[in-house]
Amino acid sequence: MQFRIIFFIALLLICIRAYGQQQDVDFHLNAHLLNGQKILKVKRDFHDIYLWVLGQNNSVYRVNSVTLAIDDYSSKFAAYNNFQFVDIMGHSADTVFIATNATNVIEWANGTFRVIGSSDGIPGTVNSLGIDLGWSLGPGTRNEMLIGTDQGVRTFNVQTQTIGVLPDGAFAGNSSIANSRIYESTYRNEIYKDSTAYDQSGWTTDTLQYLPVAFNPDGVDPLPGPFVVGYVWKGNHTFGSNVNTVFSFNLDLSTTVFASYFWGTENGMFQTGSNFSDNIVTDPWFQYLSGIKVNKITDIMGLTAFSSYYNSEIVKQNLLIGTDNGFYFSSTLNNPTGVYPAKFSLFHYAALGNTIINDICVNAVSDAHPICENGVWLGANDGLYLLKPDYAAFLNSTPIQAINFLNKPDTLSSLNVCTGDSVLAVVNSSLNGSYTIQWYENGNELPAQSNHTLTIKTAGDYYAVLYDPCEDIHIPSNHLRVNIVNGPVFTFNYPDTIKQCNNNTPVTLQTTYNSGYHYQWYTNDVLNGDTTSSFIVTQTGKYKVEVSACTNSWVPSKEVQVNLIQLPTPVITADKAMYCIGENATLSVSILPDPSYTINWYMNNVLQTNNSNHTSLITNIPGNYTASVVNKTVNTDGTLCSQTSAVLLLVFNPFPTVTIEKIVKTTLCEGQTVDLLARHTGGTVKWSTGETTDQISVNTAGNYTAVVTSPAGCQADTSISTTFLPNPILRVKDTTICTYKQQPVTLIAPPGYAQYIWNGQPGNQTYRVSLPQTVSLTVTDANGCEATQQIIVADKCPDIWIPNTFTPNGDGINDIWTIEGLDNDQSVLVRVYTRYGNLVFESKGYTTSWNGEYRGKKLPAGVYYYVLTSKKGTQKFSGSVTIIY
Repeated sequence: MQFRIIFFIALLLICIRAYGQQQDVDFHLNAHLLNGQKILKVKRDFHDIYLWVLGQNNSVYRVNSVTLAIDDYSSKFAAYNNFQFVDIMGHSADTVFIATNATNVIEWANGTFRVIGSSDGIPGTVNSLGIDLGWSLGPGTRNEMLIGTDQGVRTFNVQTQTIGVLPDGAFAGNSSIANSRIYESTYRNEIYKDSTAYDQSGWTTDTLQYLPVAFNPDGVDPLPGPFVVGYVWKGNHTFGSNVNTVFSFNLDLSTTVFASYFWGTENGMFQTGSNFSDNIVTDPWFQYLSGIKVNKITDIMGLTAFSSYYNSEIVKQNLLIGTDNGFYFSSTLNNPTGVYPAKFSLFHYAALGNTIINDICVNAVSDAHPICENGVWLGANDGLYLLKPDYAAFLNSTPIQAINFLNKPDTLSSLNVCTGDSVLAVVNSSLNGSYTIQWYENGNELPAQSNHTLTIKTAGDYYAVLYDPCEDIHIPSNHLRVNIVNGPVFTFNYPDTIKQCNNNTPVTLQTTYNSGYHYQWYTNDVLNGDTTSSFIVTQTGKYKVEVSACTNSWVPSKEVQVNLIQLPTPVITADKAMYCIGENATLSVSILPDPSYTINWYMNNVLQTNNSNHTSLITNIPGNYTASVVNKTVNTDGTLCSQTSAVLLLVFNPFPTVTIEKIVKTTLCEGQTVDLLARHTGGTVKWSTGETTDQISVNTAGNYTAVVTSPAGCQADTSISTTFLPNPILRVKDTTICTYKQQPVTLIAPPGYAQYIWNGQPGNQTYRVSLPQTVSLTVTDANGCEATQQIIVADKCPDIWIPNTFTPNGDGINDIWTIEGLDNDQSVLVRVYTRYGNLVFESKGYTTSWNGEYRGKKLPAGVYYYVLTSKKGTQKFSGSVTIIY
């Protein structure tokens, strides 16, 4: 035991040395999105190119990390605004999970919502979400989400949609009851707390709490890291009461022995070693950013292409820290001196000042090793920022010819720009897409200026840096100088007003031409797009030109009023498309009389003097008609303006002829049809029935009219009358028959018809029926008109039928006395007596008919008497029955 303590103290003396490093990475502000919105959480799902963002007031966004296009999903989740959203995690482009401050996680997958709650296995109030390590590395890996609650961590399988608990060995604590939280979950790091903290007192008067945290640091292929359990500390006046974020990293990525733990509270960021985290008395620890609230700690790896195992000294690994005082980053975490735990230098990112940073997410290009982490997403109080790392910024690189002024020679390094104008600087097209770009003005970085073009409006020295966030490439470009100069000298000598016909030679306005000048013309004080030294006027208005000797410095000319006489162009329309001989045609022009011009009509080029200044003309004479409009006042050049219509050819057409032919194929009885055919000289037919074919079929009497319209619209009509003979009327009444009485009935049809058809067979006026059935009767009168009726012969017998004789002689005919119509009445009682009153047969319910025997012996022939009651005694029958042999 004594040896162990001496060894431990010696190890501390070796390890507790501050490892100060110089800055070895720079960041460029590449984009600022969702400006003015408070962003709470940012998560890349690493399956694809999308970033999921949670903002204040339950706003949800999906950001394309390549194009930076933003999709606002807030309205999709509006139905759940009764919850407070606290965390977000994307699974793919179309699947996202949102944690609420209740026992619910909202899943949106391909347009379908599901609320995962306590009934599914969530044990408590949800506070955080994460992905199980390896989930993001593509097909064939685990598909589980981590859900942090105040009652323990649960897993959720995205494919099976089931809740589970952490696997054995993933954590030393009791995952079913712990107040838990997911601190970090990416494709290479997984950190969560899933056990109740315990108190440790003695080193101060305050109570210190150790929070057990599960780490799987940098567990990426080909060296998947094992889960380890360490402790972070809170409590007393030093560490603060709320652990907001926890992170770990390894000096040697092949083992967890040299891991350091970092955590952030309202009092700053703290660090200790993985092997020293369970005893603050003997464990070394460091504090950073004292008094500043730390909201998120993570890291970024760079230059990973130089080592597939990420343990080369060339590979960079830098802490990223989001605080209430802005964004900080560390020097490289890889420690070549062997000092453990090593203290690192932190650097404040000045471009964002003291902007509050709520969350950080590293952007990875793909999930293929070595993975290129080419950006940092910052969720801030004033929007979403994208920073790009530059690992070669501190290397000495020779500038290259990479930028020039747009549409200017590559050799031009200085350009004069007029006051208020701008010029566009561009990166050579051969370099576009190969590098990330950052523009500078007078040696200062221009925030969010990372496109291949830069609009320059002020004098200064400009250049760009071309770098690769994942490579050791940092190349400054050549420099461009922009100077400010004054305006041009020119002439523009025109009268204040110019008047001319619009359809004659156009008016051309012109100013002094100078190859070094720029021009822009205005129509009614609005730029019209013309940029030459002359302009052709095509409409009435006020015109002026502005001339510039340099970019964005414009000198205006005087303003000239140009009046173009615009006469209306007459268009002749007729009141009908076609005319018939004898009709009057009314021709009109689509203009109104005006004192400034005269309207003239012409027929075959001859002026129609009686119609001067009339907007219409009535005529029944065919010919070629035109109309013209002539201005009454003379223009400045002595001409008159005029407009002439197109020629209208007026034709008057003859009327058609039409007759109707009746086509009779059968006797014209009611219900039959006759065809009517309209014969005409050409055109379309419309009948009084509404039909439009030449031939129609009718089956009712009346007058029928056919109207024929020629292609010219001329009409003629004719009519024909059609009558139909009445059909016979049949009213033979339905009847009934009793089958067992064998009494046929005779049906009698009305007399006087030429033919009778009974059930399809020719017959006469009567028809004999012995069985129930439906009888079909068709009659034909002398005119050949027919009528058909269905006659129903129904089966109907008395309620009860009692035979008065039977012959029980064994010949099989009428051997049994059978009573019909009892219908299984169980209340029936039948008794038969001799003439002396002796009972010889009795049946209750009448289940058996009488066979003429008494006690098994045949009775002698003669008369016997019966008494029958039925329907519970409500019916009673009596009479005689005779036995005959």
